[in-house]
Amino acid sequence: MNLVFSPTHCPNAQLPEATDLARRAGFDRIELFRTWTQSSPVHPNWSVRMVRDQLDDAALQLTSLNIRNVTGRKADSDERNLPYNLRQIEWDIHLARALRIKTANIKGGQRTDEALNDLIEGVNTLLERVPDFTLNLGNHHGNRLEGIEDYKAVMPNVDERARVLVDTGHLLSAGLDVLTFVETFAERIGLVHLRDQKGETPVPFGQGDLPFEDVLRVLVDVGYDGHLVVELEHATWDLPVRAAVDARDFVQSLI
Repeated sequence: MNLVFSPTHCPNAQLPEATDLARRAGFDRIELFRTWTQSSPVHPNWSVRMVRDQLDDAALQLTSLNIRNVTGRKADSDERNLPYNLRQIEWDIHLARALRIKTANIKGGQRTDEALNDLIEGVNTLLERVPDFTLNLGNHHGNRLEGIEDYKAVMPNVDERARVLVDTGHLLSAGLDVLTFVETFAERIGLVHLRDQKGETPVPFGQGDLPFEDVLRVLVDVGYDGHLVVELEHATWDLPVRAAVDARDFVQSLI
């Protein structure tokens, strides 16, 4: 398993600052977000080539890109329009391919039957259109994909190239049992986001609510050899590099 730096640790940092922090903290892999963080590869001051060059100069491997969600709706009007939504997401997928990766992370829409149907149809349509690509379907508190029953309704009905993204922080925020979730979908996990807090009060990484050893044991038992993205989403630190180093060392000691 490989450890990956998450810019959730520095959401206001632009790409050069985020890559510098990742390298100084000892990471050689990084994940990026299309939205939410200022290190986004669609920042108005950056081109795809500039992003690739920045990653190369920092000697960082991009592992995945968090893209727009399959909501089935237009973002500006909330009108139901799955084809429009899929055109946007397909653009994001081709951005990921231009950044030399073959996987992206997505989530669903509202907690409705309509959104469930659109999620299933949308994922299958995207994977049919872009054959050499995988999608990691991430859980999120309050999202169409939140807990075990949601995934049981989706995963049997989508292509095998759709994998489960386990976001431990959002499972904790939703009050769900992380270990049971991981055990249930262990054979189909494509990516793991590690955050150990239920709320936003900063605590040292590894001293929160996540049963790290038990979760990692399940992953080892099923032969998971993918990425572990180390998230410090709600942390406020006087020494951000030190916090990232401590988090990396803590997880590394367990795998």
